[in-house]
Amino acid sequence: MFLDCKIVPSHVYMNIYNFYYTHNLWLLIMFLANSFKIVLEVARQGTFVDAARMLGISAPAVSKQIKQLENQLGFVIFNRTTRSVVLTEAGKQLADCLDRSHDEMQSLLQRLSDHQERPSGKLKINAPMAFGERFLVSPIADYALLYPDVTVDVEFSDHRVHLVEEGYDLIIRIGKLENSGLVAKRLSHFASHLCASPAFLSRYGTPQSPDELKQLPAVIYSNAAAQISYQTPDNRTGVISLNPAIYANSMGMLMESTLKGVGFAKLPAFACSTYLADGRLIRLLADHKLTPEMGIYAIYPDRRYLPLKVRKFIDLLSDHLSQQTTA
Repeated sequence: MFLDCKIVPSHVYMNIYNFYYTHNLWLLIMFLANSFKIVLEVARQGTFVDAARMLGISAPAVSKQIKQLENQLGFVIFNRTTRSVVLTEAGKQLADCLDRSHDEMQSLLQRLSDHQERPSGKLKINAPMAFGERFLVSPIADYALLYPDVTVDVEFSDHRVHLVEEGYDLIIRIGKLENSGLVAKRLSHFASHLCASPAFLSRYGTPQSPDELKQLPAVIYSNAAAQISYQTPDNRTGVISLNPAIYANSMGMLMESTLKGVGFAKLPAFACSTYLADGRLIRLLADHKLTPEMGIYAIYPDRRYLPLKVRKFIDLLSDHLSQQTTA
């Protein structure tokens, strides 16, 4: 037969055997040969549309054929977004091996299947700088110890990244998410506080109501709306627009501007708790609750056949964050 059950791992073999059993050997060979040809063309062209044009078929037919092949093999070959189609780590190995020998193909299927049985390969992660340094250093180190066959590549930064195009396995994001077509799993949440420095309050006075904040200079996170939603002690809700003094896209800049009295700021509890405790910042309207609480999300390309290395990391991180960020 095309594949030897003594070499190919059981779940991959059974998927292909079932396909053969319900169709026939000739159909199986034709399906795989045609599918592999499509894989190579999509890899070369970078989109289903361009690959379809080169192959003389429709883009939906290309997409359907790739999905059927992924279902048969048991792993994702391409990550898809509305902007692009990019080979996964497993897909790169498959495409590289397609024009090689039969023995090499069987060996590759074995390795790719093993990735679903024990975590291995490269895990590339991106997370916000301040949050990553505060909450992710320990669980990432724990993960690396637990799974030595995984090479962890972690980047803490506050600039926007394109998960698929830049080859990340997952990214950690906080707050409101864009509708990107990616999968977002909520890991935990945390509260936010309105804070200002003693020097700022000495200059402007201490606000007693949300309305008094409207005319005060504010330090605002660049990727957030210039407004605040709140709930009063008697459960009334409201929204106020802010008067920006400075926009910043990093927690370090937000914190430094607030500490120096440039403006008041809405800050995550994990970032401002130390400064509140030592008096360098003062919490404003402490009896009001800022809404909604900020969600912490793991974002990844595809929920089908989520690689074990990613699933194990998400599980470990979810357990860690649930204990650390809800205070």
